[in-house]
Amino acid sequence: IGIHHSVGRGVSLNALLLGLFVAHYVNRAIIYPLRMNEGSAKVPLIVTVSACSVTALNGYLQAVYLCNIKSLGTMTLSLDNSQHFIGLIIFLSGMYINIHSDSVLRNLRRSNTTPSTSTNQKQYFIPYSPFFKYVSCPNFAGELLQWFGYCIMSEFSLPSVAFCVYTAGNLIPRAVAHHKWYLREFKKDYPKQRRWAVLPGVV
Repeated sequence: IGIHHSVGRGVSLNALLLGLFVAHYVNRAIIYPLRMNEGSAKVPLIVTVSACSVTALNGYLQAVYLCNIKSLGTMTLSLDNSQHFIGLIIFLSGMYINIHSDSVLRNLRRSNTTPSTSTNQKQYFIPYSPFFKYVSCPNFAGELLQWFGYCIMSEFSLPSVAFCVYTAGNLIPRAVAHHKWYLREFKKDYPKQRRWAVLPGVV
C-alpha cells in the first residue's frame, strides 16, 4: 500500500490527512493518558477494548481510502485549495479547543476554588475558561470540529463522513449527560450563560 504521489509542488493531501489523523491519536492514546492525574477514575476494560476496536477499524478504513482508493492531489497556496485550507483551519482549531479544555478539566483540583455540595468523599469543581463560557463540554465540541474539518479536507469521503457521524453520535449524548450532571451537582452556582451541552444554540 502506498500513498498516491501527485506531480507538482505542494504537500500531498493524502499524506497530510493521514498525518493529522495520527497526530490526534498520538495525543489521545499516549500523551493524554500520561498527563492524567493519579486519582482519575479507572476506565472499565470493556470500554477500553471497545474503543480500541473502533479506532483500529476506523484507522484501517481511513488508511485504505487515502492510500489505495482516492488521490486528492497536492495542497498549494491557491484558490483551488480553499476547501482544504478551510478544513485544515477547522481541524486545527478543534484540536486546540479539545486539548486546552482537557487541560482545564485535568487541572481543576489545583486551579479551581468552587467545590460542589456533593455529600460523597470526592470534591468536584466548576471549570472556567473562554471555551466553557456557553457550553459544558468544549472538549467534545473541539473533537467534533476536528472531524468535521477532516471531512471538509477529504472532500467528504465516505470513511471520514461515517466517522464524523459516529463521533457525533457518541459525544453529543455524553455531553448532554455531563451538562445535566453539572446542573444537578452545582445547582444555582452553575454559570447561567452556560446553557448548552456541546454546541451553542443547538444542544
